[in-house]
Amino acid sequence: MTVARKNLAKVDHRVYKTWLKVLFRTALTDNTEWQRRMRIEPGEDIIEHFAKYIERVVPVIAIESSLPYAEHLLIELIGEHVKFNRPVFLPSLLSGHWQTSHGKPFDARTPLVLSFHESQSVENSLMLVHGIETSDNPVLIGCNRLNQLPLEFHRLIDITLSLPVASAQHFEQIFEDLFEEKLPSDSADDGRWHSFVLPTDIQPPLRLGHSASDAACYIRARVTTRLSRLDVEDAPSLEELHGLGAAREIALDMKRDIQLALDGHIDWNDVDRGILLAGPPGTGKTTLAMAIAKDCGIKFIAASASKWQSGSGLGEHLALIRESFEEARRFAPSILFIDEIDSIGNREKLDSHGLTYQATVINYLLEQLDGFSGRGDIIVIGATNYADNIDPALRRAGRLDQVVDIGYPTVRALVGIYNYHLKELKTAGKLATDVDSDALARVSFGLTGADIEFFVRCAARRARKRKDIIRQDDLMAEIMRRPRGEGLSEPFDSETIQRLAVHEAGHVVMRLLGKNKGKEISYVSIAPRSDGRIGYTAAFDDERVSMTSEDYLHEIRILLAGRAAEEVIFGINDVSDMAGKYDSKSDLSQAVSMLNYLNKYSGLGELKDIVFRVGLTQEAAQEHEQRIERKITDLYRDLVDEMGRSKPLIKRIADRLADEQVLDGSEIERLARG
Repeated sequence: MTVARKNLAKVDHRVYKTWLKVLFRTALTDNTEWQRRMRIEPGEDIIEHFAKYIERVVPVIAIESSLPYAEHLLIELIGEHVKFNRPVFLPSLLSGHWQTSHGKPFDARTPLVLSFHESQSVENSLMLVHGIETSDNPVLIGCNRLNQLPLEFHRLIDITLSLPVASAQHFEQIFEDLFEEKLPSDSADDGRWHSFVLPTDIQPPLRLGHSASDAACYIRARVTTRLSRLDVEDAPSLEELHGLGAAREIALDMKRDIQLALDGHIDWNDVDRGILLAGPPGTGKTTLAMAIAKDCGIKFIAASASKWQSGSGLGEHLALIRESFEEARRFAPSILFIDEIDSIGNREKLDSHGLTYQATVINYLLEQLDGFSGRGDIIVIGATNYADNIDPALRRAGRLDQVVDIGYPTVRALVGIYNYHLKELKTAGKLATDVDSDALARVSFGLTGADIEFFVRCAARRARKRKDIIRQDDLMAEIMRRPRGEGLSEPFDSETIQRLAVHEAGHVVMRLLGKNKGKEISYVSIAPRSDGRIGYTAAFDDERVSMTSEDYLHEIRILLAGRAAEEVIFGINDVSDMAGKYDSKSDLSQAVSMLNYLNKYSGLGELKDIVFRVGLTQEAAQEHEQRIERKITDLYRDLVDEMGRSKPLIKRIADRLADEQVLDGSEIERLARG
């Protein structure tokens, strides 16, 4: 190691030691349990008194701290007052090896230090607990939080020291101890940055020999720069967001709760602990989380599960996770946003290769989330393109307890997105009067807010090259001509939109013709969804505990009605494959499966004479398939006639749906009345 590196190491060690010394004093002063037992003489240093207590009582001490290995430095601080042997750090004990390499017990004046900062997994934990119980050694157990420790360790602990997060008062004391001067005051200084200083902020001016005044200026500039990166002033507000559907309403509810908690009107425990935003790339998951932080005036901590994985080895991987959570704690009230959280993995889908590694990472993330149970003012928001890949334990109540789906925006939403991104250009006089957001939105249907932002940026580049303002042709050129990478959607043309609307209107009309008269319809949409579906009719939960044969047949008619509506509107030779193109999720597949169940298993179908046999003979099975095919054909032909009689209603709903892309139940009811 070079002299410079050695000096740097000395500075680092001095800063951390001073930092922890101040925090330990606070922890000891605030520990009423220990204070009741001890009497401190006037003028006696509390750490010195604690060192003598450890020498006399040889307790087991748990140290809660976000700073890794704080227990190591506590031993060093104690060693300044009481003579102990060199401490033994016990990574080997995590495998259950209690004795020294010579097979002899540790000397009684040898402090034993055990760290759980990276993992709580312990082999032979009962042997380790027994060794601690029967030893004459003081034991220091370090952890992020006490609930991280295995349960069998809890009964060993005599004293718990919870190190606080460094406050403004702590920083002032640390500064004075290191620079031997009080922190210079500044009449223009609001002092709000003091609470966010890190040990690494102090090291450079200390190493370079700055004066106290220069050091204070350096530290303040570094901290305020970092804080500015956590502000999201440039993000849109929730009111400016478009195309997020129900997700925006959920976000508004969260915003109101956070603001009430900030004002002290409700407790932080009444605010949702976290949510999981799920949807295709570019649909605004990150933007939505930033908008919540902006509207509430709180810090936004951005993390990424894929960046966590950039650590070399399991230890560094876990350390990066811990750093993100500690940063959120440090800057609370805050939102911790975890992007690509699906890359953490799902234990139900992991194969044997890498199972132990991934399971350890998932368990550690769960520990961090559970550690927020008393966190107060911290909200965790996860984002994923693949909700099915999220481990179920991450989605349970108390963690990311609400899954919020974000789909592709409607045309109306796209108009709002275009207007938002064009607003500043229009104000600056860089937008031509011929730019029509409505027309742009119609040709952009099926794309995302991220696509729109890209189009506007590229159109501005076209205009700059011409040394001109942005025109409609610039934007249209970007929408229709730019190369598209893998996974990006093509915009839908008006003919496709109309066909989608007619198909979905058929499903809606069939529900309107049922005995419930369509009252179960929540909304109908032709906006693309993250699961690959485009048309979708949402119905309220079916509370029936049983169904009749006619109930099943009506559900089958609903499934077939989309195709039947296409035939009625476009003709028998111009029906699309929309009813069958999504395999097992398609209308036709579901209809056949339901009719097969009705006839083969329910006891309600037409094959009652063979339904209760253990198995069908080959001949009976063949007959069964033929009868299913005939029945589907008969149902469909009758349905086409029925849809023909409802043609005006189909057209009315389809035209409205093509314009709006989403209609709620009340609008459907109004259209049904004519």
